[in-house]
Amino acid sequence: MLLRIVSFLFYILIITSCSSISNQSDKKKFIDSDANAFGFNNITNLNLIANQGNFDGSYIVALPDFKRFSEFNNFFQIGMIYAIKEQGIENDIEFILQEEIDASEIRENFLIGPVSRELARKIDGLIQKDRALFLNEANQNLYITLGSSPQLNTLNKYLNSNEISRVGIISDSTGDIDSEKIFKDSWFNGSRDIITIDSAPYIDSDSSIRNFLDVSESIERFNKIDKASFSSLEFIPRTRDDIKQILIFPNEATRLYELASLVRFNYGLDYEVIATTSELDEVIDENEIKLHNISLIDHTYKNTFGYDLNKSRSFCLGYDSMLLAYAISNEVQGEIRGLLGIYNINSDSIEINSYIN
Repeated sequence: MLLRIVSFLFYILIITSCSSISNQSDKKKFIDSDANAFGFNNITNLNLIANQGNFDGSYIVALPDFKRFSEFNNFFQIGMIYAIKEQGIENDIEFILQEEIDASEIRENFLIGPVSRELARKIDGLIQKDRALFLNEANQNLYITLGSSPQLNTLNKYLNSNEISRVGIISDSTGDIDSEKIFKDSWFNGSRDIITIDSAPYIDSDSSIRNFLDVSESIERFNKIDKASFSSLEFIPRTRDDIKQILIFPNEATRLYELASLVRFNYGLDYEVIATTSELDEVIDENEIKLHNISLIDHTYKNTFGYDLNKSRSFCLGYDSMLLAYAISNEVQGEIRGLLGIYNINSDSIEINSYIN
């Protein structure tokens, strides 16, 4: 049964009046891209860009079982309501179970969902492109989804934009091996180089990282000089200077903190430590991230639920799905900045890039 958005008016009462929306002034249909901006600064204000009233149908939101996936549904819906309020969306919103989708009933309306990959594949291509935004992968319809692809897109673009030709990778046996392999396959070529160190919890990671950073060699050189010197010498070990970035693909936040701390402890204070987060599903310790100066590729943490990843991602997905549905249904293309990341929309696809926090 369709549930009107009215049933969720309670959530509106907890929404603050603060907005991250940028203050754009001119209305247009195509939004230019800022290809070198990787950090979050604002949300695209479609209220000032899209010609309101072009789409006068309803947004039908197809979600998984409300009891079984109650946490996801609750925070997703709160995110949608934030978007509705901030973007000034006045269309009717109807919620259904994703199993109740009837492609023939969409027509003049707009479908957001389903979340299920199986259901997305089942109805893929049955709804015209400008009338649906799936929340899982599809071949013919437009979609957005949580996963590693947006983060790897950002990592590649960031390194390319800074003309980086060599990076270091701490390859951990407990880490996200799949994402690491995909990155290596996509980024490495004849003019680029990757230096990898193998690490694991059961081996001496401290010694491995010290050797990886060439600190051991620096100490050996100093010891030789010190023996030949007649006076005491002050000494700070030098680390390798052929890389500026060290990449980590973690599966566990605590292991990420440990590896990053070993880089810093072994005099690697000047390296940019960058980590993906697609396999993390816990609450990230903001103090640990700041202490070890780690750059995280993910959605922006400048949202109501911050570093609580499950709540935060559900909230951001809800916000962005409403934002993008409003853009697509009103024929807006180009770059849209949401909470999950930066979207480039054209008539055939949506390219998604995460933020660097």
